[in-house]
Amino acid sequence: MSHHYSVTGDIAAPIPPTSTTALLLVDNQLGFRDITAWGIGASNPEFEKNVTALIAAFRAACAEKPEGQRPLIIHVQYRPVWTDHPLHISKVGPFGANGEHVRAIDFLEFAAPRVLRPEGPKFIYTLDETPPPAPVDPKKDAVPRPLADEIIMTSHGHSVFINTPLESILNKRGIKTLLIAGMATDLAVSTAVRTAQNLALTGKWGGRGNMADAAASERWTDGTSVFVEAQEDAPEDERGEDGLAVEMGRIILIGDATRAFGKAGVDAETVHSVHVESLKDFAEVRSTAEVIGAFH
Repeated sequence: MSHHYSVTGDIAAPIPPTSTTALLLVDNQLGFRDITAWGIGASNPEFEKNVTALIAAFRAACAEKPEGQRPLIIHVQYRPVWTDHPLHISKVGPFGANGEHVRAIDFLEFAAPRVLRPEGPKFIYTLDETPPPAPVDPKKDAVPRPLADEIIMTSHGHSVFINTPLESILNKRGIKTLLIAGMATDLAVSTAVRTAQNLALTGKWGGRGNMADAAASERWTDGTSVFVEAQEDAPEDERGEDGLAVEMGRIILIGDATRAFGKAGVDAETVHSVHVESLKDFAEVRSTAEVIGAFH
């Protein structure tokens, strides 16, 4: 921990492209193109371009590293139970890139999850058509396919942590840095950021959490986790063996890789901006360009 970077500084600390880093992509689904179903207008016209760039950066990092050392991409698909919901599995409309009639629930083309197969990568557009892994014939000394770098899971509400394996995955994979992008900024994305921070504070993932009444202004990062040093006169139960009062996961909201919709007479950009600003109390907020620049 020789390098201390400000969590809220103007320059983003390096983001390690290693197995301790994960990109969480929330509800990038075709039905969000039906803007009238969600509100009045959509924010962030650069949304698709930015998510595309983030995925490309993570996949490039994966290609450079051996299995076990690669950053992780986690895709969440929202599968609502209410039949009148805009993303219900029964909803079909002209949501394709060129106006094709497709299911609202399926993944946007540019954000489709990738699974690895011996014959090459396959992209998953609908969970109902996930290609099975090719059989391995031991007699031919076939090499088993590597584990998929990208995880796909479903949620049934606005929280990607409730009734999903997400918390378990963060722990089993040893994730310390969690980047979050997707839709909608004020719904599932906001809930994901807030829940991730609450779990990190209590030591449920990413470290032992917050052991003391430490000042937020004292937070710093080594690029992977977030820390606060214990006061010299702090009680023993408020300082770890390393003299830290806080050791918790680093959470980064990629503000311009999320999208919101206008509502209650408030335009989409205002809804977006207000929620991103509010989430600065729960996460480090960075742009796509900052994240890609720090991802080295």
